Amino acid sequence: MPHEYTVPAVQRAVDVLELLAGSHTGISLADLSRQTGFPKSSLFRILLTLEKASIVQLDRTRNIFTLGMKLIDWGNRALEKIDLKSVTHPHLVRMAHETRESYYVAILDEYEVIIIDRADTPEIWRMVARLGQRSPVHATASGQVLVAEFGDDALQAAAQRSGLKRFTPQTITSLNRLKARLKEVRRDGYVVNDAEYKPDLCVIAVPLRDHYGKTVAALMTALQSERSRRNKTLVQAIVETLKREAAVISREIGYQGPAA
Repeated sequence: MPHEYTVPAVQRAVDVLELLAGSHTGISLADLSRQTGFPKSSLFRILLTLEKASIVQLDRTRNIFTLGMKLIDWGNRALEKIDLKSVTHPHLVRMAHETRESYYVAILDEYEVIIIDRADTPEIWRMVARLGQRSPVHATASGQVLVAEFGDDALQAAAQRSGLKRFTPQTITSLNRLKARLKEVRRDGYVVNDAEYKPDLCVIAVPLRDHYGKTVAALMTALQSERSRRNKTLVQAIVETLKREAAVISREIGYQGPAA
């Protein structure tokens, strides 16, 4: 938008909020005036208006301004409106183009995994997985990522839902073995699931986290098991790619924790 259409007073308010957002202890009127170059009189009117709306708050004992609780409310509302698929899809398409692998995003629904987004490699082979397809948590890489931080009660409920059914000789069918696997997922930040759900499929998955730090989805890719066993370097490279991209996506949906 052309500069002549902007409102100077609004821009000043934005500049003030940016400064307050960068301060852990708050800033006085005098310091705000010095840092912005704005006159104290106009700054005071801006701050008074923002305080009235609970956008900033004034510690009258120290005469220090800080951000107000209204911004938390607005921020949470904005984060709740984020459409996860609209954020992830451009990443999946780019990754598929750059690496010649297929990528998927899955979420948890009623203790089952559902694929909500995908971008396929131009190569001939691809994982047979349609959008909306459901699969059990205990036997899949995405499921193990999604329940990795579950407490005992929630994990027990998930296990009862699936019955820990055996799909291949490699399927985890013991709750104790599942707990051990989930401990590894929490430690490593990813999982490599080889032939546990489908005998010829190796799936690698990492978590996507929201503004609360909660795992809300799994980002994953799939290789033919034979290929993954022949090329351990490729598997590790994919792990690093997934973790790196997951960190970017998580930031875009509000995660503020440490990078992977």
